[in-house]
Amino acid sequence: MVLLTVMLCGILTDVQEREYQAEHRHEGTGDNGRGGAADRRRGGRNDGWGRNDRVLETGDGKAQSCIHPNFGGNNLYITAEKNGFFEEEGLIVEPVKFTAGPQEIAAMVAGDVDIGYIGHGATFLAVQRQVNVFLTEFLGNGDELLTYKESGITSLEDLKGKTIATAPGTSGETVLKLALEKAGLSRDDVRIVNMDAAGMVAAIVAKKVDACTLWPPQTSEVRKTMGEENVVRLTTIGDFRDQFAFPGHWVVTPKYMDAHPDVMVRFSRAMLKAMDYRKEHPEETAENVAEFIDAPLDGVVAEMNNIDLFDADYCYQVMTDGTAAKWYDALQNLYVQDGKVEKTVPVEEWFCPQFAKEAYESLHK
Repeated sequence: MVLLTVMLCGILTDVQEREYQAEHRHEGTGDNGRGGAADRRRGGRNDGWGRNDRVLETGDGKAQSCIHPNFGGNNLYITAEKNGFFEEEGLIVEPVKFTAGPQEIAAMVAGDVDIGYIGHGATFLAVQRQVNVFLTEFLGNGDELLTYKESGITSLEDLKGKTIATAPGTSGETVLKLALEKAGLSRDDVRIVNMDAAGMVAAIVAKKVDACTLWPPQTSEVRKTMGEENVVRLTTIGDFRDQFAFPGHWVVTPKYMDAHPDVMVRFSRAMLKAMDYRKEHPEETAENVAEFIDAPLDGVVAEMNNIDLFDADYCYQVMTDGTAAKWYDALQNLYVQDGKVEKTVPVEEWFCPQFAKEAYESLHK
């Protein structure tokens, strides 16, 4: 996952490195998520991740945001940045790398981060009122449950008694839960090993586990390493679209949202502009993302083609006509079933479409 430092145009303080504190790093490894928190790579500005974190001193404090190092997690950021949409809104946005939703939100709760992108896997933390969802940008299909030919697994029912790697609190874990239910199996019928994404790639390639749940770009990495013909996709998150929608979205701490409503509207407006540009220039968008994260273009294109991307019109529609609210209500019921939250709460308490609504309507006067 990647931190974005969002700054109002003005006077900058000294450049500061803001590594996420060591006491939180355990949340992003092993049993708890998609990788280490604040995994920053130093370097020149052209690599995208090596930028120093600049903090803007304002009367109201500091604004920060997070994105992920894959197409779904940063394509709107890089599109808005490349085309000057943040600048048009009087914002400066600079990324610092994170790799998972749960530890990103832990950083938000700790006061280190204010705004960020997450996938649906960590959205249960919004139900817990740690953050609010304020901009929905796509529906995901990319999370997969993978095995390999030599495992002998050809169906979900064949998973009984097998060792499966997953990352708790992520969308990959959701895929596993739904897949087991579809096969009439429970977690007690399989052996589940908790790993981060890098660990799962290594484990499946070395055939130390029988199956794993992964998402782009790691799914492409597995296929490239093992050979496309040797990898078996048992199911994807998109196979359960008839039951649930799995959105990717932007979240904000309630404290920051309440203190900076104008920034929320301006940030949303820049992102809506980026949605429409992305729609009209998909090849350019993929190329920019591939360059930004230093990834093979074919893998980025494959991920892009496996996501239902919104333009500004559709984003506005689903966020204001009750469609997205229904998606989120269904998701929180799933979280209750899975034991991630104790009970559902009114969606309007944590889904806040008013900023996107104001941003969109200001663009269509």
